[in-house]
Amino acid sequence: MKFLASGLLSVTKRGPAKLLWILLIVALLPVCAAAQNVTVSVKNVPLEKVFAVLKQQTGYSFIWRGQTTPAMNKVSLECANESFTKVLGTLLDRLSLQYEITDKIVVITKKETPATTGKEQPPMTITGQISDEKGGTLPGVTIRVKGTASGATTDAQGRFSINVPGENSVLICSYVGFEQREVMVAGQQTLHITLKLQSASLNDLVVVGYGTQQKKNVTSSISSVKGSELTGIAVTSLDGALQGKAAGIQVVQNSGAPGDETYIRIRGNGSLFGENRPLYVIDGVPMSNLPAAQYGISGDGQRIATTNNINPNDIQSVEILKDAAAAAIYGSRGANGVILITTKRGAEGKSRFNFSMYTGVADIPKRLPVLNGEQFVTLFKESRANAGMPDDPAIVNTGRNTNWQDAIFRSAPVSNYNLSISGGSGKTSHYVSLGYLDQTGTIVGLQHFKRYNGRVNFDFAATDKLKIGVNLTGVRSINNRMDNSFSGQSVLALALIENPNDPIYNPNGTYYTDPGRHWTNPVMIANNLRFQSIVNSYIGNVFGEYSILPGLKFKTSFGFDNQQVTDDRYQSKLVNNGSAASGFVSVFTQFLWVNENTLSYTPVFKGRHKLTAMLGQSTQEANVRRIGVSGNTNSTDIIQAVTGFTSLSSPIDYRSQWGLVSYFGRISYNYDDRYLLEGVARTDGSSRFGANKKYGFFPSISAGWRIINENFMKQQRFFNDLKIRASIGVTGNNEGLGSDFPSLATYSTGYNYGTEAGIAATSLSNVDLSWEATTATNLGLDVSFLDSRINVTIDAYRKLTNRLIFKLDLPYTSGFARTNGANIGQLLNKGLEISVNTDNIRGAFTWSTNFNLYFNRNKITSLPETVVGDPSSSDFTESLPGSFYTSQPTSIFRVGEPVGSFFGYRNKGVDPATGNMIYDDINKDGKITAADRVILGTAQPDFTGGLTNTFGYKGVDLSFFFYWSYGNKVYNQTRSMLERMSSYNNGDAKTLNRWTPQNTITDVPRAVFNDPTVPGSLTNGEVSQRFVEDGSFIRMKNITLGYTIPSATLKKVRISSARVYVSAQNLFLITNYSGLDPESQNQSVKNSQLGIDWAVQPQARTFLVGLNVNF
Repeated sequence: MKFLASGLLSVTKRGPAKLLWILLIVALLPVCAAAQNVTVSVKNVPLEKVFAVLKQQTGYSFIWRGQTTPAMNKVSLECANESFTKVLGTLLDRLSLQYEITDKIVVITKKETPATTGKEQPPMTITGQISDEKGGTLPGVTIRVKGTASGATTDAQGRFSINVPGENSVLICSYVGFEQREVMVAGQQTLHITLKLQSASLNDLVVVGYGTQQKKNVTSSISSVKGSELTGIAVTSLDGALQGKAAGIQVVQNSGAPGDETYIRIRGNGSLFGENRPLYVIDGVPMSNLPAAQYGISGDGQRIATTNNINPNDIQSVEILKDAAAAAIYGSRGANGVILITTKRGAEGKSRFNFSMYTGVADIPKRLPVLNGEQFVTLFKESRANAGMPDDPAIVNTGRNTNWQDAIFRSAPVSNYNLSISGGSGKTSHYVSLGYLDQTGTIVGLQHFKRYNGRVNFDFAATDKLKIGVNLTGVRSINNRMDNSFSGQSVLALALIENPNDPIYNPNGTYYTDPGRHWTNPVMIANNLRFQSIVNSYIGNVFGEYSILPGLKFKTSFGFDNQQVTDDRYQSKLVNNGSAASGFVSVFTQFLWVNENTLSYTPVFKGRHKLTAMLGQSTQEANVRRIGVSGNTNSTDIIQAVTGFTSLSSPIDYRSQWGLVSYFGRISYNYDDRYLLEGVARTDGSSRFGANKKYGFFPSISAGWRIINENFMKQQRFFNDLKIRASIGVTGNNEGLGSDFPSLATYSTGYNYGTEAGIAATSLSNVDLSWEATTATNLGLDVSFLDSRINVTIDAYRKLTNRLIFKLDLPYTSGFARTNGANIGQLLNKGLEISVNTDNIRGAFTWSTNFNLYFNRNKITSLPETVVGDPSSSDFTESLPGSFYTSQPTSIFRVGEPVGSFFGYRNKGVDPATGNMIYDDINKDGKITAADRVILGTAQPDFTGGLTNTFGYKGVDLSFFFYWSYGNKVYNQTRSMLERMSSYNNGDAKTLNRWTPQNTITDVPRAVFNDPTVPGSLTNGEVSQRFVEDGSFIRMKNITLGYTIPSATLKKVRISSARVYVSAQNLFLITNYSGLDPESQNQSVKNSQLGIDWAVQPQARTFLVGLNVNF
């Protein structure tokens, strides 16, 4: 396929290294922040009126303390979509004024005429007091002399004293919960300063696809999370930091293993066999989710987590596009929602350094109750006797009582360090950062995760019309992880079933191994099974922006995402119980590039009409390759490289390529800041789909009514904002289809005739295969009242996904078993989101609350006729991962039921006469068969939510964050394993209440070895209601206590500010679930395997101490 001009293609084919050098050279050019554009049309108005117009469009505040001249009372200004700084400079030059910008404040001063003679201004001491708007004094306010390292802090009465270089110095006053203010000294020795309360600004800019909008003008459903909310607490990944921070997004920590991927869904599952994760866009570069099932990444099913390549400390803001109106601009990749990540950039001013770190220790506080040595031997002998089998003389009570859970769990250190520098002057700005994360796993042995990351963001205003920018990030992670492939080496599973009478070590210090090989020493496995994944990731883009005419702007960008994953596994002879050592190595590489071009236009209309329009084109291509080989050796374990193996097998050389060409546009209309209308359309052409369905069209329309600006609302004082929104649109899904060419026929080798080699088609093509399409509607309400103390957002939505892709079964007469894919099936999600942000107390003592609640209902509304009501189809049922005892499915896709509903037998208790489990005869045919299986519940919660409270007083801050999930079920496969009583495995303490002739009234069946004893009959451990538990929980995710050190204490060491804190994560958990962690689930790319706990490593409780310093 040809998606790029030959010149660019030749560069990419020379390898990512050459391209990276080109981008690095460009990055080293002087660069600076791109300014905001403004549109102003005023005539003969006071200068204050012009400032008010500019503030409304940019959010910048203006400070002017000089005397007003007649020229300032009649100011005229006409500009359309021009640079804010250019407009400001031109305006003030005419009035003999100058300006300086710090953060979001513009300080206006009179231009000084250079004196022919004179002396340097003498230093002076300034005293004063700072209060709020009601006259209450503010202790702990930070005061800094602009352009210097000098600073001070107000005392308990709000008083301060500070030395300044001269009478024209400027003081910068900042305080949590209040707007920052700049005050000119102007020769005064005593100052009385008033700070205004900070409220959520409707003029704040919200990042949308290919642009920004003012918050008050947004008509779609978008949740915003500031970078400060992610880094105010100790976090290691973006996904984990987003949990509970926004309504409409469900984030589940799959396990407590370091570097593990999280389960994340925006407004429910939108596909059965395709991708369900949202699209991530980092500084304009769309990332590709890489499912293991498609590319064969990692032997245990783990795949590359896009967000592992992002340092949360580098993030400026995160926008979550939830409805079709917001996500339709991304067309065939927007059905699962879009997460826009904007990283930090430099700002005009002196370079500022920031150093942050935390260090601490993690542990697993809970243990599952299992039998001791004597109880295990009694249980084992009883199970053999009940099965009519002889006793095993090797199973004896040694009195050792090894606690295998204590043996594998440990206290694990974790440390994180970040250093950044940002600043800018004139036409350039920069942001550079370095980070290092070192996280030891809570399972003993090799489990360890390290991440090294660096970022460089530069901006350069080449001319008044041309701006250039570069974003580059590099990440290297090394993950030594436990095997989660359920092939017999799951360390936690081995620890739970291990014989408590066995020792960990032999007398000579070597690892103990069971002579009968009934168990495998989990401590030995943890220390000797090497499974390492190394990820090298380079992501970046170069962009240019040119103002063609007033209001007309062109932007072009070229971005890339280069990933290399090396998986290296080695099982020594010791791990393999003396058999030949084995291992494999694989190298996965992906190079994805994207070129995007947009043309935006903001015409100037007189009166109440405002219009913005944008047209764009995008070209994207990805090249994927995986090579690998397995082998074994009987030689020494010293040589663990595959090249040293005596035999090699299973060579892999997988190659794939796909491309996407897109055209898109958006037009937004605003009448009188009351009536808002926006339309979006995108056409995507994909190489992945059939010849007749290469292109898809994805439109949306949304509208808003700002009731607050109606005439009938002008006299009221209760509401600060009131807006309703509505939208409808179509998005698509083209990821995770099991192949990059699902519409094509497949061929296999081995169909030979005599000595002639041959190939044959094994599946049919489908030229009409197209993307899954989601039609979504949304109705929203934004309301702010009581002086913006309470801000509420409510959204109700409905998402209907059509054309679900299945591998359709074919009649045998066709000569083929099935097609690669067909668009059949339908899935519905509908729900309600509520977000409430409040400022409960303002003043010297502050208290704010963030609360969100998220309801989602999910069900399958249509399936192919060939499988409706047929639970035996392997495509629509899923057996237990690593199932040792049954091939019966645990989950099923069924019309009218949620995705991945649990599926099995309904229990009626234990038969007092026989001790066997009684299963319900659903169809009343007098026998228990597969036809008696029913839906047992779903892993989908009724609702989830988060609650954060933040307090502040005199430099002390305290915050705590709760996250909860209600109504979700968990299939406790761990408990099923421990309550089988049918093998050499140890048992759960609950088995002490098992059925015996003396204990006939119980809910635990009898112990019987090799259950069942009658071939073909049901076992006592079938997939059933017995092991489906309520997984509802409330977890204290974080509690943090911090203290900001007064600047007066820091100025001697030239530090601007410093904060120290202590923090606890996952401090406690409230749940009725009997397992280790109701939130953890087996990692799987299959949507049918949700909510299954099969010896999953639980989330750790972590205690941390941290430091954040600016200088």
